[in-house]
Amino acid sequence: MGNTPLVSITIPSYNSEKVIPFCLEGVAKQTYPNIETLVIDSHSADRTRDIAANYKARIIECDGKLLAARYLGLKESKGPYVVLVDTDQILEPTAIERAVGMMDDYDMVVFEIQSYNTEWFIPKLHGASKQITNARFGKPGAFDPTRGPFLPRFFKREILEKAFAAIPQELIPGTIHPDHAIIYYESYKISQRVGGLRNAIYDIEPDWRKLWQTRYRYAASLRSVKKSYYGNLLRNKMGFGPCFGRPVVAGLQTLLLVVIIKVIEWMGYFGGSAS
Repeated sequence: MGNTPLVSITIPSYNSEKVIPFCLEGVAKQTYPNIETLVIDSHSADRTRDIAANYKARIIECDGKLLAARYLGLKESKGPYVVLVDTDQILEPTAIERAVGMMDDYDMVVFEIQSYNTEWFIPKLHGASKQITNARFGKPGAFDPTRGPFLPRFFKREILEKAFAAIPQELIPGTIHPDHAIIYYESYKISQRVGGLRNAIYDIEPDWRKLWQTRYRYAASLRSVKKSYYGNLLRNKMGFGPCFGRPVVAGLQTLLLVVIIKVIEWMGYFGGSAS
């Protein structure tokens, strides 16, 4: 399909049976006709793999953590374009088609993320955070990994290959967070041709329990990253995260979410286990 090159959508998973049907349904509804879907599963104990098989996804077992799953997805994929999607994300139906159309001008594309659900307390805070963050979308410095809050999800294959070659190999098996930020930092050193795609993907926002589990586990994993080259970089330069802004109500909700997350991360960093 010469005019429609293969796009490889890679989806790391672990016990994701509640959200992965929405993610895979979003892939199935894409208007772009030439897609392969890879689910890189870290030994889920629920129905994640069965659900992925029902959607005709290629299932790959991974013994490592999240960064290892991203890397394995790249190695196993076949397309000249590779997309990094999480199980709790839903692609807008035209996102892949529109992103492919941008690749004559860019090497990576940032997908604007919006909230799929904003009911109840924690999802509402996340929705406010995205409102504040997306106000910076496309502005000067927003796509700089050392200054801005955004991450590309659509890559030319050669960019990802070079980025992973630059990441210390000993970090890949055990790193959970900030996997995506590390990938982007190394990718941006290779190319600054980064575009932005509005209205591209939706997050299924967590409830309180999921927020606690995820952030606690992520923070616990940072202990190993802190000792690496990326420790000072992530602590001092990478500003991934929401900030206060207008409208005021959304800004205050965003600040509250930041406080909640920081408390959970503090507890995870000093007392948690990344297993």
